[in-house]
Amino acid sequence: MTVSELIKALQALPQDMKIQVVDPDDGGPVDIVQVSRGSWQSHGETEDIDDDWEPSDEEPEFIQDDEAGQIAVLVTW
Repeated sequence: MTVSELIKALQALPQDMKIQVVDPDDGGPVDIVQVSRGSWQSHGETEDIDDDWEPSDEEPEFIQDDEAGQIAVLVTW
C-alpha cells in the first residue's frame, strides 16, 4: 500500500474517528506513538532490501531515516 492509497482510504472515514492498531500476537490494541520513515537493511550492508524480502537466518534491521527513508512506519508501543 502506498501513502496516497492510505490517505484515500482514510479520507473516506469520518474525520473524528480514532485509529487503532491491533497487536498481531495477542489481538489487543496498541497505541501509535510516532509516524516515521526508514528502510530495511541487511546487517553490515548499506543496500536496501527490496519488497520481495523473505525471512532467513540473516534478519534485516530497520534503520530509521526521517529524511530519506523509503518506507513509512507507524511506531507502536
